[in-house]
Amino acid sequence: MPKEDQPDWGSLATAGLDVGVGVGLGVVIGVWIDRKFHCGPWATLIGTVLGLAGGIYLMIKELMRASRG
Repeated sequence: MPKEDQPDWGSLATAGLDVGVGVGLGVVIGVWIDRKFHCGPWATLIGTVLGLAGGIYLMIKELMRASRG
């Protein structure tokens, strides 16, 4: 059983995965849109940026929740 002053390392480790999953989903969806509509790399770039922004938002939200503890 963890002590009260120790952080929950499991939830902190998943905070970093939020960024990776967000970027990964953005790339996959962007590549699919690029192939379907033949619009070059633009959908992939936009999907990557949106996935990165969403992942960072979720990571910051999780870290803020963990720091309030």
